[in-house]
Amino acid sequence: MTFFSKKICALFLLCLSTLFLGCADEESAADILSPDQYPTFTLFPNDQAQNDSAATNLAHGITMIVHPKATYQLSFDIDPNYEAPELQLFRILVNTTNSTMHFKQVRSLEPKVVAGRYVYEFICEESAATQWGTTLALDGDYYPGKVSNVKLTGEGAYSDHFSINLIVVGNVEEEIEDFTLEELASNMLKSFRKYYKSVTIDTLYLRHAQEHPTLGKNYPADEPWISQYDENMMLSELGGWPGSENALDIVLVHYINASGILGYSDLFSGNMGNGYGSTVLLGAHYITPYGKEESVPMSDIVETALHETGHFFGLRHTTATTADIYKTNDDIDISDYSNLEDGIEDTPYCPEAQMAGFFKKAASDTQHPGLQYRIKLFEKAGTFNIRDCPDASNMMFPTALENMELSFSKQQLEIIRKNLMIYPH
Repeated sequence: MTFFSKKICALFLLCLSTLFLGCADEESAADILSPDQYPTFTLFPNDQAQNDSAATNLAHGITMIVHPKATYQLSFDIDPNYEAPELQLFRILVNTTNSTMHFKQVRSLEPKVVAGRYVYEFICEESAATQWGTTLALDGDYYPGKVSNVKLTGEGAYSDHFSINLIVVGNVEEEIEDFTLEELASNMLKSFRKYYKSVTIDTLYLRHAQEHPTLGKNYPADEPWISQYDENMMLSELGGWPGSENALDIVLVHYINASGILGYSDLFSGNMGNGYGSTVLLGAHYITPYGKEESVPMSDIVETALHETGHFFGLRHTTATTADIYKTNDDIDISDYSNLEDGIEDTPYCPEAQMAGFFKKAASDTQHPGLQYRIKLFEKAGTFNIRDCPDASNMMFPTALENMELSFSKQQLEIIRKNLMIYPH
């Protein structure tokens, strides 16, 4: 999981609570235990990572991502030293004036016992995606038992089909040399259909930002668009393109203003519409460590689109980078060092690359908070060859390597399908 500062996170949660309506069927409880800490850690549906920090903090307050019409199970191992706790779920309300957070109870749940685990089942009839806070209560106090091997699984009710909007911003077409935008669009659609085998890609629309019916004037066609590090970096206002609002929106700019970054996406964005988390960002060029601008081959643009869309549908890097793990909140270390890899059984990971320091640079200030990335590797670390990593040929390996035939694993494809069907579209 990636994390924001308290102020940024509070604003994000406000956007969610303002944009999305919560469940209608609220319950009251004699002993309501609201989260007594800032809910730093988050559980994503169908995420297989260990998430030890989320487990440890579940009783006192974390957040869960939930979507309308989806059926969920939150489960963890039984601690035989204590009776079963009650799971309490809360709507999160934020006051932006002083960045304070309040919680309104949605419901409370008793668990089933299944194969040595507590299992809490619920369906939330949301109008759109949102976040809930959690606590675990026992005898009027916070559950003191050990919470381990926590999982949030979800089954959705939406289609396993989707379409793509490839949105070109600025004068990208004038700057590319070896291919046309039409060729890029055709190859991208062909590749999505080839690699996203567990779902159906209906079509791909080639859009131009300057032609947007209400925002076009903000995106001149005769200038290169440089994606800067600010609140508008992902150009999320272009998400939900009129006429194909419920598609995956992939935005192509001249380049992203950070060394070696080929693309960005939010992990488990859950938004095939408009607003926050609704876009995948790609660059037609990248910046070398020496500040030189280099063009990205069409094959790399397409592969980066496939990789970043994997994040969009809830896939982590097979081998975690330092930036994936190391997080701070007001200079306090809130990292989850258990998440060294994605936790998926049929994807290996590469501890040698982590020890060799290949991915340390990704934790610098060029890594935008809250986003997953794909990066061009410029430096070697010691004598270890990164191409020897057992996951180097997986589509979710964090680094782009030349002449590498990539693929998703069977379980990754299953997760993509499950999460697509959770997303309203």
